[in-house]
Amino acid sequence: MSIPFAVKTNRRKEVFEMSKKKEIKKLKDHAFADLCLIEKEFQQIVKNTSNKSGAFKWVELLSDYELEEFYGRRRDRKYATLTVELYSLTEQLLKDIYKVYFNHKYKNKSDINIILDLERKLGDHLTFKNNTKLLANLRSCIVHEEFSLKSARKKINIKKKNRILFKQLMKDVDLYIENIALK
Repeated sequence: MSIPFAVKTNRRKEVFEMSKKKEIKKLKDHAFADLCLIEKEFQQIVKNTSNKSGAFKWVELLSDYELEEFYGRRRDRKYATLTVELYSLTEQLLKDIYKVYFNHKYKNKSDINIILDLERKLGDHLTFKNNTKLLANLRSCIVHEEFSLKSARKKINIKKKNRILFKQLMKDVDLYIENIALK
């Protein structure tokens, strides 16, 4: 006795969807691991760039004021770097998921933000619960205007300090990745 064609087709579709689900879970797990590394780097920056910690006493060639200026500027640039990296992590995850669904690399053919474009193109297959607009706006200011999270905050009118804002961005990205789900 043979199995009806409709049953075979449905079974193939279920197997295909399960394989995509496993692949997306694997991609999300890799993104979470990268996010953990970014968080560890953030913690190292907070720990090692504090000019009050006394960790930089070996640098006696600069005055206290010069050291404070130097580390203050570097810290802001490191926060900017990590913010861009959070954006890149999110973008790359969506590009990888796109490849799972469409079997070819994503190519941006418009002026639209890449993450928004990928969300639109993947919208028939996945749901996205969190908004990446703040991250995208900050990244855009950092990359296209001044490589400074502080300047980007001021331009977008965000009152939070770099450290608090970056912690929020990490939580937002974590929730964004976690909430990507198949429809």
